[in-house]
Amino acid sequence: MNGRVPTPKPFESTPFAKSLLREMMQGRGPLFADWHEGLHPSLRSGADAVMAEDRVRPHSHLSARNSSMGLALNLALPFRLGDPGGLGSLLTEVLGCPFRVERVLFEYGGPGDILGELAGDTPEPDEPFTPADIAVFGTSGDGRTGVVLLEVKLTEGGFNPCTGAESRGNRHPEVCASARLFFESPKECYLRRPVRAVRDRRYWTIFAAAHGSVDAAFPGERSGACPFRGGAQQIMRNHALALGLLQAGRADWWAFGLVHHDRNDDVPPTWDAYVASTVDAPHFFRLPASRIATAGPHADWLAERYRWSQRA
Repeated sequence: MNGRVPTPKPFESTPFAKSLLREMMQGRGPLFADWHEGLHPSLRSGADAVMAEDRVRPHSHLSARNSSMGLALNLALPFRLGDPGGLGSLLTEVLGCPFRVERVLFEYGGPGDILGELAGDTPEPDEPFTPADIAVFGTSGDGRTGVVLLEVKLTEGGFNPCTGAESRGNRHPEVCASARLFFESPKECYLRRPVRAVRDRRYWTIFAAAHGSVDAAFPGERSGACPFRGGAQQIMRNHALALGLLQAGRADWWAFGLVHHDRNDDVPPTWDAYVASTVDAPHFFRLPASRIATAGPHADWLAERYRWSQRA
């Protein structure tokens, strides 16, 4: 969070990304003719209904062999269309408490007023918002409702950076340049009210409600630029979403996990640095994607499709 961990641009063609894509192509092109071809055959017939129910807007790169949305669907659709018990057992192990899965949702952003990013309650076709790639709702052993948000990364080199510092609509660029100034006055952050926004975004209000202040939520040194100027801002938005869901009464407790390709070493450092920076660190975890695959019915197919292990 102090700028010492580099954050590559999202979708940057890192050496790992290039090598994995070559392996996955196996002499074929980088794109599927139809995005359904990237899913396990048993999932293809049910995928459209789930996408419609969850109002998922297919990414422009969903037909790519290295689509993270495709990976998320392959990992979690079996637990949406079939028995979720395997995912519940895995999360029970990861969370350290009994967890029974009740709902598995895709591209979940909750009601529009939670983060204040939307003009209404649901996003318009081209309206940007912060979703969790996968949201798992369920109950713990004591009957309380929990929500587990999952961020899925395949070949990305990092997380989406904040673009506010470079925006011509930013009236307080000095806040972007100084962590000290940001924590003294987070209300001056450009993310609170970007150009064309119709209402204030609630990230900093949510953290203040949870911890008394944004400063208290992220203790530590205050040298360098705003800690959310780089890829940490994408993690922060989902973190705020989880807290906001609790504050809105949608859940009683939360957890947030990174699911990354087993061989992708580019993403975890930014995640780990963020987790180390927040008092909410006990709520965070990360998993190699193969662990979720193993909990489901298509582990061998997924291992071949995504090459969890280095090829000889």
